[in-house]
Amino acid sequence: MGLKRKLFVFSFSFSSIGGPLALVGQFLKNVSTLEVILSLIIFAPITYMTYYAMDKVWDKGGLYDYVSKFTPNLSRYFLFFWIFSYFLYLSYTVDYIVYWILNENGLMASILVLLITLAIATIVYIGRELEFLLVSTILQIVFALPFNWNFRPFSPFEFNLNVVLSTSLLYICITLTPFVGNGSKEGINSIFLAYLISGTILLLDSFFNIPKIIYLISSFSTFSLIIVEFYSLRNVLSRTTLKNINLYLILAFIISTLISLVNPYVYYIYTITPSVTALYVSLILFFISVTLSIENKLKVLSILSLGLLAYGLYTSLQFSSFYLLIEQILTIIIISLIPFVKNLLSY
Repeated sequence: MGLKRKLFVFSFSFSSIGGPLALVGQFLKNVSTLEVILSLIIFAPITYMTYYAMDKVWDKGGLYDYVSKFTPNLSRYFLFFWIFSYFLYLSYTVDYIVYWILNENGLMASILVLLITLAIATIVYIGRELEFLLVSTILQIVFALPFNWNFRPFSPFEFNLNVVLSTSLLYICITLTPFVGNGSKEGINSIFLAYLISGTILLLDSFFNIPKIIYLISSFSTFSLIIVEFYSLRNVLSRTTLKNINLYLILAFIISTLISLVNPYVYYIYTITPSVTALYVSLILFFISVTLSIENKLKVLSILSLGLLAYGLYTSLQFSSFYLLIEQILTIIIISLIPFVKNLLSY
């Protein structure tokens, strides 16, 4: 079971980083080699501190277990922001695959949305997420290797700080790795291996022009990330008193995806915006918890992580759109009030 468990944790972490195939196919086109290197260095503290949290407490609740143990006053706030963010991720990412990556429209797009939704629901219902992700990881590595790709001209010292920071934030979902926990420490170092291999692939591919076919195939990598998110949501919700959570989560996912078909473009914009904002708030809460609970030199890494996440939160705010910005502000206010109101009612 030891090797199998380690492979499952590795593939889970590998896919959670966005799937290097997705990062290569969808985001690497205008990023230089130096920018890739710097982005990996800048994000390294978040990766290490995620490992640190896993080393302290690692079970199905993932980051929530850490916050609950060391700063319980923050745990409900983290939980509500995190669940809100990743539940929205599920349905709007299906739309992103169909309408943005595959560039489909009309009846064919609706059929693809339904088929992808059914495929995800089936994998989750039969409980084969980890097996699927292991196969997915192998395929992603194969397709991300630059066979017969053309070299692209580049300046070795060309870099833009905003591009570096934005690229580093693309790795943010590696913080999902702790949610694959099962109470044992088997495979705990897999997060470093996944980050190292992903970074190596990104660095290697940055020397090449990315073929159009890789962009299309990267939809499979994005599909795998949805599986990671589904598995993580189910695990953390299993920490609550809710019963039959897997079935209810599947039904809620299907309903939300069907709702998105009414107007996929509007649905995508108005769900991804508050979702990303809530994600950064939840991770800021987690790293505040880490910062408050450690007393050694690692506190510096935690503070650096907080700085990058604060930048991510700032850039996620839609200052150019009044309605989206209001939606984001209301999201933060309303979710923040839920634990507060629950505490008042409990007295």
